[in-house]
Amino acid sequence: MIEGIFSRMALDVVERSMELHRRRHELIASNIANADTPGYKAKRFHFERELQQVVYGTDDLPLYVTNPKHIQVVPESLEQVKGKVELLRQPVRNDGNSVDIDKEMAALAENQLMYEALAQSYSQQIGRLKYAITGR
Repeated sequence: MIEGIFSRMALDVVERSMELHRRRHELIASNIANADTPGYKAKRFHFERELQQVVYGTDDLPLYVTNPKHIQVVPESLEQVKGKVELLRQPVRNDGNSVDIDKEMAALAENQLMYEALAQSYSQQIGRLKYAITGR
């Protein structure tokens, strides 16, 4: 029972993280598409700290438990993690565009690797649940 609860929470966190990485991917792709648009301000999407605070809590001290079988439950506010979009105002070029194509391509590759790692983790967790249910 406890493993099932933990697995469901882990799946929820991975699912939410994948959704947020997908949103970041769209934003980076938009930056790349507008690399030649005069006056375009590149955007960054941040969510890691917000997600970490929801999962682990905002207190500096961990929750005190009286029994090692107690588990910390992920708050229902996981869906409240929306992330924040930040505009990069300092222009890279004379036309006011702040897109640095090299940085955007590196950010896109990094985000893609993170998404793929999360997808692999999700698949492995589903596989473990399937094994626990069927024994195969």
